Amino acid sequence: MVLNDRLLSDAKFYGKLIGVLLNKEDTISGKIKGTALERRVMILKVDPEEYPDYLIRITRGVIPCLSVLTPNIELVGIIESNNVDYMMTSLKDMLNSFETKKIRPVKIPEYTPEPLEPSEASIFDTVNKVIDQQKADFRVIEMIKTISRVEKRYSTIEKFLSPMDEVASYLLGGGDLKGEFAIYEAVKTIKGEPSKLEEYVKDGKVFRSSKKENWGLLIDEAIVGYAFLMSYLREGKDEYLEQAIKIRDYVKRELETEKGFRDTVPKDPLTSITYLEPLANAEIAIFLSALWQATGDEETRKMAIKALGIASVRSDFLGVSARIAHSLLRLNHGILTSIPGNYEDVRVMLNKGVNCRFKQGDKCAEKLEEFSGLGLED
Repeated sequence: MVLNDRLLSDAKFYGKLIGVLLNKEDTISGKIKGTALERRVMILKVDPEEYPDYLIRITRGVIPCLSVLTPNIELVGIIESNNVDYMMTSLKDMLNSFETKKIRPVKIPEYTPEPLEPSEASIFDTVNKVIDQQKADFRVIEMIKTISRVEKRYSTIEKFLSPMDEVASYLLGGGDLKGEFAIYEAVKTIKGEPSKLEEYVKDGKVFRSSKKENWGLLIDEAIVGYAFLMSYLREGKDEYLEQAIKIRDYVKRELETEKGFRDTVPKDPLTSITYLEPLANAEIAIFLSALWQATGDEETRKMAIKALGIASVRSDFLGVSARIAHSLLRLNHGILTSIPGNYEDVRVMLNKGVNCRFKQGDKCAEKLEEFSGLGLED
């Protein structure tokens, strides 16, 4: 990781602050080199796409951003600007204020909210937000496509979908995903298209990108694990289920806490700060609920429910509510099938122990269409 022990030790020895520049390009180091600032601050460029675990802890989500830290990982201040000259001037002012004790660094807090009870109202909340034209990510689109197929009253809801980003557009059939990230390969797999997914996984550990600089992010583990389950559902090959189980085991071993799941494996003093990110917990709940369907493993179901407790803290956010809805449909209204296939219904999962073609609760059926409707009331 970027903030390694050697760097922190050097910063302490030389009495320097650390400026973490979250940006694709290093626009600062060249301006500082050879100036008096070089003796006061060390600049580290961090790719925000490669290190979202840094982004969530030391920024407000605005990029480019220069976050200034002490060697003890306390936050001195944040500078947000596309203007390099403004950033340089602000950095000088910040350093002067810090050295004259006008600015006092603050400890970066943990985020460990109290879990809440998940509610199936998230399903209707997702529908209403889409109708209100809120931007939809790929999980929202996945949910809405299922709802439009199985609920007659919502048969035209897809016309309200407005994709949030390139991943959402790709799922709707627009364009391609450029960039070598595990999430992109997972979404290709989920869509049923060729991918290089297995290149990003080793013994349950998912690498963020082809660079293999960062790994063990909950969001990546969740989406990649789910993608393997989609391959298992389509093809019935046990090797895919085995990959998913390895990811589940890695998540349990490295990321589970008493309340929920950490957003990343601790690798340095910054990522060691516990952060239970609701969206990532909602995503892992989807994976775990689908894996529970495939295996019937009770511990996996409990893990899914734990993740939903943290996710529910931000159920007001469309992306989170859609993921809660997806997971609850699997946990409470899931449909098991004994026949591999391409089922575009988020309730369905392959379970080779099922003794009929399709099964929901105690009911068996020959056709998936016999389970029309979500079985919910407003």
